[in-house]
Amino acid sequence: MILCCGEALIDFMPFRDSEAQTAYRSCPGGSPLNTAVALGRLGTSVGFLSGISQDLFGNLLVSHLEESGVNCSLLCRVDHDTTLAFVSAKSAAGEVEYAFYAKETADRSLKLTDLPSCLPESVRALQFGSVSLVMEPTASTLEALMLRESPHRLISLDPNIRPNLIPDRTAYRMRFEGWLAQVHLLKASVTDLAWIYPGENFSEVISRIMSRRVQAVFLTDGEKGAWVYTRNQRVFAEAVSVNVLDTVGAGDSFHAAILHKLTELNYLDPGGLDRIGEEDLGICLRFANKVAALTCTRAGADPPRKSEVV
Repeated sequence: MILCCGEALIDFMPFRDSEAQTAYRSCPGGSPLNTAVALGRLGTSVGFLSGISQDLFGNLLVSHLEESGVNCSLLCRVDHDTTLAFVSAKSAAGEVEYAFYAKETADRSLKLTDLPSCLPESVRALQFGSVSLVMEPTASTLEALMLRESPHRLISLDPNIRPNLIPDRTAYRMRFEGWLAQVHLLKASVTDLAWIYPGENFSEVISRIMSRRVQAVFLTDGEKGAWVYTRNQRVFAEAVSVNVLDTVGAGDSFHAAILHKLTELNYLDPGGLDRIGEEDLGICLRFANKVAALTCTRAGADPPRKSEVV
């Protein structure tokens, strides 16, 4: 099982109502939650660990996870409200921005005492990322879990930067580089790395990342395609051309698809990415690009099921 750890929130997606006014539709969201849902729909054994509210939105999130085949036994149900995120109107490329309402909310309230003393033996990998790694006390709690489990299980990370939630870029970069000492797989976008390392040469950034524990960097660049870098390989796959409705959840679907393929190909262990060859890296990239492209054809984070990926 892959255990996704982090935020679970409600995205409010803009649309035009019958009178051509802007209205908002509520959709389950949060990067790790989206990744878990995408994994479940692809048929991968997956669980989710987070603080989830007992309010009506929290119930909606749990139902959404369960309907997608996600194991919810490690959820921590709490009395805090659900985090809300309002999504901006789309750019011409389908890209969006977020405004978060997250003060003292459920998914940012996870404490060390909420963690299980040990994970089920079925857990082969843990996935972390995004907003939950900058919101305390959840961020420190998940860091502790990452540190505890990295010697025994594959750790995958997607920074999925949200600049409006990060007041100090330098402090974030130092924390990010601390995570890299525990991470085997890094999934990031070109935009993420450009924000973390402004003005720096990308080749040097990749080398800097790979000098840590990281065995593979999967780097997405929207319609320009995706790359994967290992210690001695570099593989590229073109993006799949689709009519983009929006890009919400596309990166999460890409991340899930990579983890799904690594599971199928038997590389989902702490040393797996040191064994993988160019052919299998290409298989992973091309599949992930298809899954991400299908997500872009739908409103909100609505990843495809495996039967839809041809």
